[in-house]
Amino acid sequence: MAEATRLFLSHSTQDNAWCRVLLAALKHAGYDVWYDEQGLTGGAEWVETLQREVQARDVFVTVLSPDAAASPWVQEEIRLAIATRRTILPVMLKPTRVEGFLMTRQWVDVTGMAPEDGARKVLAALGSPVVFPAPPAPKQIAPAPQVVPPMLQPKGFTGWAVDGVAVIRPPVVDVPEGPFLMGSDPAREPDAADSEQPQRVVRVAAFQIGVFPVTVAEYYYAVQAEAVRPPSNWARQMPRPDHPVVYISWKAALAYAAWLAKTTGERWRLPSEEEWEKAARGTDGRIYPWGNTFDPSRANTEEGGPGETTPVGSYPGGASPYGALDMAGNVEEWCGLPPDSPLLRPGGWNGEPRTSTGYLAGGSFDDMPTVARCAHRSQLIIGERTDSSGFRLVRQVE
Repeated sequence: MAEATRLFLSHSTQDNAWCRVLLAALKHAGYDVWYDEQGLTGGAEWVETLQREVQARDVFVTVLSPDAAASPWVQEEIRLAIATRRTILPVMLKPTRVEGFLMTRQWVDVTGMAPEDGARKVLAALGSPVVFPAPPAPKQIAPAPQVVPPMLQPKGFTGWAVDGVAVIRPPVVDVPEGPFLMGSDPAREPDAADSEQPQRVVRVAAFQIGVFPVTVAEYYYAVQAEAVRPPSNWARQMPRPDHPVVYISWKAALAYAAWLAKTTGERWRLPSEEEWEKAARGTDGRIYPWGNTFDPSRANTEEGGPGETTPVGSYPGGASPYGALDMAGNVEEWCGLPPDSPLLRPGGWNGEPRTSTGYLAGGSFDDMPTVARCAHRSQLIIGERTDSSGFRLVRQVE
């Protein structure tokens, strides 16, 4: 196999778990692979991107499954491969009805196979040695309770030394898979913005979310590891390790999540807007995490709060149905961007103007109760940070 051989790996995002193993094997065998992890969304620009990438590849590998057959983007990729006369290698992952041109192709049947065995069969069909990357060396993990400030230890924070790097892992709660009511009904919430309407049923996959927003103590170790820069006012924040870290931009929140994921080997990231809202309100469309009536004793907001951040978990009566705290008030929290955001396209955030905006949820110590509603969102330029902008993380569940 020539080292310059280039592949386009077409698949449904529902098959990501299987395809990641195939991707690793292909790259280890020396192939240059174009692979989209997120799933394509968007208009004409994405069609142009697909056409360019398909034309630039020597072989078009399409992983067939019912989800792939139902995906308009997978079908668009196949049409482009046919139109540009690419060499096409279909891989039958799950029994799928095949029509048209693909019926004339000899596909690689990997139905029912473990990912590693299926990848071997695909590599053999490509005429490549059956090799796999060596598994990464196991991380050397040891408990390090001394890295957690005493006031955070009873709240479930745990300290670890991972390959010699100190890290604090936050406590999380489980949010099950299923539907919930997202958005606002103006008949019940007169302050509902147009962007919150209509109230609708949204289904999300299961995930785990931090009980608290990320604290100064947690962020400190990322600063020490030089994974992130100290935020503004850091000298004043450091003596308050159990407060939410503030002056955090969207980019800084992403950098911290990436560092925590790499250090621990776990899949930490920002929550999507849908995930954040479900974790805050449960399934019944309640206005605040605890119910439909604002109660100043349950949240650190402008009404009844001290006028600044408070230690995380200071308002236990404000717990969400799943047990997450501080989801109303204290700090506004960055959410991940929607999948059609231009910031998630090839080239990422660095190619975008600084005026791109992101969304924060939950309200802060400096906001009125209406801003602390579960469905409310604030906008902020993604490079900006304020004395009330923070974040919490999701740990993805496979």
